Amino acid sequence: YFLTKEIGKDNIDLRTVIPNGVDSHGYEPSIKQLKGLEQAEVFIYNGAGFEGWTDKLIGTIVAEDKTLNASEEVELIENNGSIDPHIWLNPKNMNIIGEKIKDRLISLDENNKDKYESNYNDLSKRLEVLDNEFKDGLRDKKKNTVLVSHAAFAYMAERYGFQLISVAGISPEQEPSPKTIANIIELVEKEGYEYIFLETLASPKTVDIIAEEANLETLVLNPIEGLTEEEQTNGED
Repeated sequence: YFLTKEIGKDNIDLRTVIPNGVDSHGYEPSIKQLKGLEQAEVFIYNGAGFEGWTDKLIGTIVAEDKTLNASEEVELIENNGSIDPHIWLNPKNMNIIGEKIKDRLISLDENNKDKYESNYNDLSKRLEVLDNEFKDGLRDKKKNTVLVSHAAFAYMAERYGFQLISVAGISPEQEPSPKTIANIIELVEKEGYEYIFLETLASPKTVDIIAEEANLETLVLNPIEGLTEEEQTNGED
């Protein structure tokens, strides 16, 4: 949604299926929402299993040639036998996907080609600045491993050269076993970790247990899967 909005701006009528403030992993759209997609000229989705409901949608309600699967445009990472769908956490991926969205908008609306090209170029420069800020900020890091609530950050870790220890799996609903929790607590105490990162929309229950047992400070690491009400009020994107 963000990429398409930045590239299309006022020249397109843009809707989002998944509302802000909900966990995208488990969201199921209503029949009314799905029916509304029949009128769309293009349906853009993340793919890589992120929106499970698209399997029953494409080829029935929405023709395959009217879709753009963002995950087909980038190199995917596998985690314990599952494809990691959090592709947007590498700005380079966002740049590649943005270009494909720009090309699709031009194919649907040739009259506004120059606007789409200009908007994409502006966005591409901003993504490049962001990428360089991450590279510079993490270049001289003293530790190389981060403890996170769920395995959402592999694309970021690969891009900027750090490791992850994840409490939950790729989906935050994949709750860790008591043995996993015990192993994590043992490891963080042995290695002297000070922080555990929690997401904005995830349940803090298991993280709170680990933080209390291992005397860790809880910080927020936002995977930008959706905006909280406060972020929307502040005009963030």
